[in-house]
Amino acid sequence: MRKTIASLLVASTFGASWALTPQLQIDSINASLDTLSNNMESTLMGKDDLPLAVSGYLAFRVKNFHYSEPSPWAQNDLSRTAVDAVLNMNIVAMPNSYMTLWTNMSFPFDLSGTYSNALGKQPTQVPTHDERVMYDHSTDYYSATINEEMNFGVDIRAGVFGAYVTAGGVIWANASPLTMWERETNPRFAWQYELFEDEKTVSTYYKEKVFKPVKEGGRAFWTNRSFGGVFANFYQLPFNMKAQFLVSQPADADIGARDGLRMYGGQPGELEMSGGYDFSGSIYHGRIAKEKIADNLTLGVNYMGVIFDNDIVYQPEYLQQMKYFTNTCPSETDPTVQVPCPPILNNHVVSMDIKGNVTPKLYLMADVGVSMTDSVKFLRTTDAVDYKDGENTNNGFLADYYKSSMNTPQVGVYVKAQSKYIEGWPMTVEAIYLPKDFYSPYSLSNPSRFNSWRKDEAYLNGGSMRYTPNMAGLNFKLEPTFNRGYFDFQYGLHRQVEEGQDVIFFNYRLNGRNMWESSNSWTKHKPLFIADSGNADGAAYIARTGIYSNSEKGVKQYRQQGGLYGGTWELWESFVAFDDASQVYKAEQTGEVPSHTKWSSYLSFMGGYDIGGWFGTDRTIMMTGYAAISGLSTTIAPIAYSESQKDMLLWSFYGQFEPSVAVTPTFHMVGILGLETFRSEHAYTSVAYSTLPHLKGSTFKEQVNEFYYKKAPINYLETAIGLGFDWDFADRAGLHVRYKWMTHSDEVISENDWHSHYISAEAKAWF
Repeated sequence: MRKTIASLLVASTFGASWALTPQLQIDSINASLDTLSNNMESTLMGKDDLPLAVSGYLAFRVKNFHYSEPSPWAQNDLSRTAVDAVLNMNIVAMPNSYMTLWTNMSFPFDLSGTYSNALGKQPTQVPTHDERVMYDHSTDYYSATINEEMNFGVDIRAGVFGAYVTAGGVIWANASPLTMWERETNPRFAWQYELFEDEKTVSTYYKEKVFKPVKEGGRAFWTNRSFGGVFANFYQLPFNMKAQFLVSQPADADIGARDGLRMYGGQPGELEMSGGYDFSGSIYHGRIAKEKIADNLTLGVNYMGVIFDNDIVYQPEYLQQMKYFTNTCPSETDPTVQVPCPPILNNHVVSMDIKGNVTPKLYLMADVGVSMTDSVKFLRTTDAVDYKDGENTNNGFLADYYKSSMNTPQVGVYVKAQSKYIEGWPMTVEAIYLPKDFYSPYSLSNPSRFNSWRKDEAYLNGGSMRYTPNMAGLNFKLEPTFNRGYFDFQYGLHRQVEEGQDVIFFNYRLNGRNMWESSNSWTKHKPLFIADSGNADGAAYIARTGIYSNSEKGVKQYRQQGGLYGGTWELWESFVAFDDASQVYKAEQTGEVPSHTKWSSYLSFMGGYDIGGWFGTDRTIMMTGYAAISGLSTTIAPIAYSESQKDMLLWSFYGQFEPSVAVTPTFHMVGILGLETFRSEHAYTSVAYSTLPHLKGSTFKEQVNEFYYKKAPINYLETAIGLGFDWDFADRAGLHVRYKWMTHSDEVISENDWHSHYISAEAKAWF
């Protein structure tokens, strides 16, 4: 071995010295030993450098759903077990102190059996015995799919300059509340172990979730939106300046093929850039900001643009859908005749925001935004003989034959102030004003986690949980802490700025995630699917009627037909608040529904106290309770206490009790006991004659053609009881187990009732 090393050293260092005599060669090597040592050390990094680092986690998951009392809409999901795993790796390279390169990769594994790509084009078809769905339900059905961490980036630093550029399937970023921002204040409990929890010990996890549940910020509630594309962030520039720029072609920017197969509905991230770069729309974003104004304030200017390609007009599905749109233009052959003129709505939002500590105990965030819409309306022309719209063979549309107009700019304002002047009693006040036509799809003014299009609708808990256009109001939060406990008080009262359609959305907070995951329609990344769309044999949820219960009517992007809808980790339900059956019939025929200026009220209380001291132990025994009442009404109702209140369209109560016990520092147990109810006297069903046997004993108010229109008040009751534990069985490795028994009762339509078991276990090891 010594001879080999000597030969290598000599060969590599003294190439021509082989001509020397053996003794001289040995003397030369001995004399150069110090130099060889220095040369070797010169290849090492500095004390602040790391040549290569790899981190990540390996997770193994088992889930089982079992409906002991099923509803017809879940007939294809009576029992289901999923076994899967995922390996996430974050690789960082630092060639020197001024540059960092990284890439993040994810490798999921479906361990439930074989699978095929047959459903790649029909993702809502019921899987057969040889078809499996990935753990994240990527409807591409590939063995390796894109996860939210799949990207690449480089960070460069030099003096007062610092910037990074990243590209990939998902990029998390924010700018200002009215341009690019996320917001929700519904707390996450310790019961809900998130798949994306950062590495932390069980003890730390419980301290963060049961002593002070996160309502804003953090990975579960961070304010970022997600995009696929290229993002450049200049986080350090001279004169305390910052800048960021984004170019994205997300899959949801394809309004020509909006059927859930190619357009992913603006899912918040993971699959935004999957597929080719042939999407028919682009997103552009820019922000420039000045920091350290008056020491602590930051002033920023922002732009967000969503611009579509006019070539969409050549896609048959676009024209077939848009023939139902209400826009009309004069005919080219006869100007006195009005004909459909399919629209494209390009969106531009600019804003100026300021944020920071005005004083050490007063934090202020304010944003003033202007929303502008460039409306492109295509004109029918006889020159478009090669592009027929399926109705008229004599003329059609061309991408370069249209008229364009900009709407009146809509100004929105958001202000948030947080005070800590009263020691131990932090207070937050939020104020919002958004006109009806204010549209900023990736801001906090979008009530959903995906680009939900320009729908005129109202959300239960609107303003207190999520904002919508056509809203003005205040939200107040008081969040004191004390020895061994805390409590949170929140109250919100908001009003629509002007009259809006009585289309109402509400989400199931207690059991919604589990209900959605149990469905074969569930997908984390394509949330526009109707929840029962994967059922065979026509089985369906008996929905309260929305606009056009007949799904053949209406434009897909704007359709609001009622029923259950999946979201990202959520389940929603929609209906229209009608006064009588004649209004239901009118909605079926014309799409017109009642409209009012609605009020939204919300009141919640959450508190927790460690009773371990009562039993003479230093182990934490935390009792946490949460209760909230909320309502939507057509007149002001400061406190929503009942569905029978005057002009109340929808009322809800949500209560949850969560005990958690630190059995040991590495083994914690958690329980859940919850109840949620929704009630409305203004709901109806549109029932086909063929389904009458399913509704024996029902009284129908009106029969029109093949449909019966029946008053069906909403009186839902959901319950949940469960037990689970989190165990650090080794350093940087944990086991997380949950069992939950859930029920759903529909007092009027018992066919929608169900009982279900839910079991999940996840082993996660960090490295």
